[in-house]
Amino acid sequence: MRLRKPVPFLVETLPTFKLQNIKCVLDLGCGAGRHCIFLGRSGFGVVGVDVSRSALRMARKWALKEGLTNVAFVCGAMTNLPFFDSSFHAVISISVMHHAMKKDILRTVAEVHRILQKTGVLFANLASTRDPRYGKGKKVENDTFKILEAFEERRFEELHHYFSEREVSEVLAGFAKAEIEPLEEKPNYWRILAVK
Repeated sequence: MRLRKPVPFLVETLPTFKLQNIKCVLDLGCGAGRHCIFLGRSGFGVVGVDVSRSALRMARKWALKEGLTNVAFVCGAMTNLPFFDSSFHAVISISVMHHAMKKDILRTVAEVHRILQKTGVLFANLASTRDPRYGKGKKVENDTFKILEAFEERRFEELHHYFSEREVSEVLAGFAKAEIEPLEEKPNYWRILAVK
């Protein structure tokens, strides 16, 4: 499997999570579990949520092989998260939330806000309008395009919503504070650290 290592910007943020005494993390759109495994190995309690049952099967198998009892997986949609209010200290979402229509992204951010505890943290990345793919593919709404992807020998169309910095600020308006900056290793994405 190609996607085994965590993204560098999550690795770099780990000391911040520890300083803020974060214990329980939700990985929103966890896929096959690479970030769940990384966080679980680092001592966090982690729940991965994804709509793909096949990806979750791989993630569970991997966590079992690693002997991680502090990692669990749940099938669910990002727009209707199956968790109680204030359930998590942090939510991470790596290259997931921008693969949707704007109304679904807004609903997802509202769900993340709902399940975060007071002063909880959202750590994510979102595609930027600076991305060279912006404007390519089939336009489905403002700043949202269906783009043909090739991934692990498969070809498929996938939605991409591209954000300006101003739009990211507007989407995160319900949070007490938000840091928004271009992602150092991939400047076509915004790096977000938002506090409820």
